Amino acid sequence: MVVDERALTDLRILVARDAELAGQAEQLRELDARVAALRSAAETVDRFVAAYPADDVARREAVRDAEAGLARRRAELGDAEAAFAQTRDDDDRAHAQRAVDRAHDHIAVAEAALTRGRETHDELERQASALPALVLELEAEAATIGRELAGVGSPGVGPRSLVDWASRAHAELFVAVGHIDTQRERTIREVNELASMLTGEPTYGSTAVQAFARAERYWTSSPGHVSESR
Repeated sequence: MVVDERALTDLRILVARDAELAGQAEQLRELDARVAALRSAAETVDRFVAAYPADDVARREAVRDAEAGLARRRAELGDAEAAFAQTRDDDDRAHAQRAVDRAHDHIAVAEAALTRGRETHDELERQASALPALVLELEAEAATIGRELAGVGSPGVGPRSLVDWASRAHAELFVAVGHIDTQRERTIREVNELASMLTGEPTYGSTAVQAFARAERYWTSSPGHVSESR
């Protein structure tokens, strides 16, 4: 049974190695998730910066148009009120009053449009003013990740540099995880080969832990096994 005990010891070592590799792969995948989130944020910032000049012009023009529209509606109200003041006939006064009421309604609509236009432009400016701090945060996060990855280097300055850096970091992580996965496949195959030898039954397709558990159960339940406590 010495051979079996040694084989089980080898299995334990292989299972521990598989667990170690799994932990390393998980850490790298977590880093990759952080890189993906960073890249997404940097791409959003980059798109915003690229679109900002045109967006700013369009929203300023929308505000000017709304202001001009409100001025026209107020002028219409002035005309309607003047017409109402000059009208003496009851039917004409009723008609003029309706014109005044419509003018007030039009002003309310124009004021609402102007408010929306100003709020939209203000929101654009708030987003623009928040970008420098956000970019600094992303650069700091990239630097932190970069210290944990060999061969990636430090990110440059600005959102476009961050996007390029994140692409390189993802490529490095993809290769690193693939290398670890290959080592795990080899380790798991060794575990299954050794477990199959010990049990006399194929364990292929099992995880390292599952294959070891089957081998350990088989060995401890065998007639010639003597427990350490006896």
